[in-house]
Amino acid sequence: MKKNLLFLVGCSFLLLSACSNDTGKAENDKIKLVFRPLKDKPVKISYNFTVNQLSSGDVTGFRMLIAGRGETAADGTVMLELKNESIKMSGILQGNEVSGSASGADSLSGDAKLVAMPVFGLIDRTYLGTYTGQFDKKTEVQVKDGAIVDSSENKMQFFLRYPSGEVGTGDSWEKQIVIKAGNKMNCAAKYTLKEIKGDTAVIAMEGRLSGEGESFGNEFTMDGKLSGTFLVDVHTGWPLDTEIDQAFTLKMGGKEIPMKYAIKSKVE
Repeated sequence: MKKNLLFLVGCSFLLLSACSNDTGKAENDKIKLVFRPLKDKPVKISYNFTVNQLSSGDVTGFRMLIAGRGETAADGTVMLELKNESIKMSGILQGNEVSGSASGADSLSGDAKLVAMPVFGLIDRTYLGTYTGQFDKKTEVQVKDGAIVDSSENKMQFFLRYPSGEVGTGDSWEKQIVIKAGNKMNCAAKYTLKEIKGDTAVIAMEGRLSGEGESFGNEFTMDGKLSGTFLVDVHTGWPLDTEIDQAFTLKMGGKEIPMKYAIKSKVE
């Protein structure tokens, strides 16, 4: 009888253990989020950003397909080499539908061409960047055949930042970042780990946007907010799926121009 009782108790412990390890992590487990791409695993990035000028109705969207590879050094420094393989534009300008490709026939003219060329000019360019394990970008330069061409930066950027310590579901951390997609803006960002689903972490982002500068002799200021969500591979730190929305007001020459940016990217 005693042997049977011990056997049943042992089976119960095995069943409880199997049930609690279904997801690999308990709900309140802490995890260390670190960006550490694998050297032997190249990636493809689909990066889409849309600019919506609400007062005029003008909407322009760009889609960049980027190929790259990363490597993590012993000290945790990450080196990323990314090449813009394809760039396309579509949208509505002054009530007219426009579309074009950086590698196709020159089908754009007038304002559409002026809007597209700064981005289309990045086709086939390769950028080498260095990052910390928290995803802070330290440097980025354009390279060709292993040599530095100049210190220009790509249009594509990562918005995600990781905390220095471990975090659990519901924990938040704050970072000061610079948004360089479109108008350059400062962002006081707050990130929150919403949940962990197996090998994927869900992170929410919200922030305040601000900026100032000068364009064609006119001073301007910007003020607004940002929100977004990231699905992250907990093993490599790659943001597999990113959705970011920015809403801000550009004040220049006595006018207030409401703007919206939408950014979506996928890493495969």
